[in-house]
Amino acid sequence: MGKWLTLGGVVVLVLLVLLWREMRPTEANAVAVRPPPPPPRLTLPEGPSVGGPIKPVTEAAAAAPAAPVAIVEAQPGKLDPRSEAFFYKFDEAVPKVLNRNAAKCYEGHQGSMNRNQKLSLTYKVKVVSGEIRVEDVKIKESTLNDAALETCFIQAVQRSTWKDDELPDVAIEDGLVLRPERGMKKYMQDNMNYVGEAAPPL
Repeated sequence: MGKWLTLGGVVVLVLLVLLWREMRPTEANAVAVRPPPPPPRLTLPEGPSVGGPIKPVTEAAAAAPAAPVAIVEAQPGKLDPRSEAFFYKFDEAVPKVLNRNAAKCYEGHQGSMNRNQKLSLTYKVKVVSGEIRVEDVKIKESTLNDAALETCFIQAVQRSTWKDDELPDVAIEDGLVLRPERGMKKYMQDNMNYVGEAAPPL
């Protein structure tokens, strides 16, 4: 009886040794756990805009004048071409004059287009001795589906000229979006006559 107990104890001991060896990590069965790689670093170009807010680009911003392609130094009696006063006056005057002149092409056709139809133009504005002229008018995008109206708009913009002795000699690339059923409506003759009648006397 003692012999069988001794043999059983040896068998149990051998089984425990084998089980321990199987559970012990070795080079063959060890699993290396590596930390995940760090995320890629984002490199931004240096400059004053880094870290600043991101502003949405609107249609008005896209049509804003670019930097002057040719510019003369500040002249006596003229606005400084690098000043905010110059660009404020320039941005106020040019779109109004061009829309007013182009609106004549759409007189009598109000309501024939939807509110989203438009003609986007690029051009150059040149100021020489206070005389403003528009040159090199090109179509950037059009959804008018009316070749005759497009031609009339382009000619009206190209023929636009006026005088402003405060403006210095410059040449600027600019852009304009004409919307016959939206922004242009206030320049129609009927609307301007109505505004004129409603205005109080000076």
